[in-house]
Amino acid sequence: MEIFNKVDKTRIATGLALIATLIFVLIQGGIPMLLFILLVAALGLWEFFDLFWGKSGRIPSRVCAIALGWAMLILTWLNRPQDALVCLGAGFVLVALSFLFRWDVVGEDAAFSPGGIFLAGLAYVPLLLLPATYLSTTKLVFVLCAVSFSDTAAYFVGSHFGHHKLWPRVSPKKSGEGAVGSLVACVLFCTIYGAYFGRASWFSFFLLGIAVNAFAQLGDLFESALKRSVNVKDSGNILPGHGGVLDRIDSLLFALPMVAVVDQWFFFF
Repeated sequence: MEIFNKVDKTRIATGLALIATLIFVLIQGGIPMLLFILLVAALGLWEFFDLFWGKSGRIPSRVCAIALGWAMLILTWLNRPQDALVCLGAGFVLVALSFLFRWDVVGEDAAFSPGGIFLAGLAYVPLLLLPATYLSTTKLVFVLCAVSFSDTAAYFVGSHFGHHKLWPRVSPKKSGEGAVGSLVACVLFCTIYGAYFGRASWFSFFLLGIAVNAFAQLGDLFESALKRSVNVKDSGNILPGHGGVLDRIDSLLFALPMVAVVDQWFFFF
């Protein structure tokens, strides 16, 4: 009981609200689902640029990135992924033009740095979110729940039993015990979910659970490193108890495309 008394009630309330929202959009599917993905992409991109450009820096570049990101997601949802990649290419052309016009005025590093951040944002958020626009509900629920179980177990186990730092320089609060708890919870969920809804063997889902957890933890560590590089604790404060949207979807952004790739070669569902 002592463990649960220490739980951040604000974090739980926000988590429950997020779960309710996800259930609603997953049941609705179609346009509501697409609109939710677009909202997440826009907020995630804005927070990413906040990390490097401050709260109000380079607004036109942000708007342009969000427009390109939305175009990528909508075109993929319309079964035109080839055009979505053209949008990513268009982003590079814009960066190249910006670099050319700035190169004579400022130093080379200063000229290319904003463009690199612009492209990194497009690749990090909307590009990695693309599978959410075409994976089936069964597969989306699988990834969302696997990542959620991973994150929740890491938080609880790490908060109350964590003594050995996992990677102090990247994320001082993450522990080895939390990472192990995350792995166990994810593998258990994936194995049980696969036994009920999957077409592959339980052992295949056991292995898939290991892979999902590895990518989820990698995504979490990557976002932690981004924040540490600019001395920021959270990517935002829009989600009480959780920080920003990026803080909530960092694991999903790495796990989702991995599952989408595996799904093209192995028939788990």
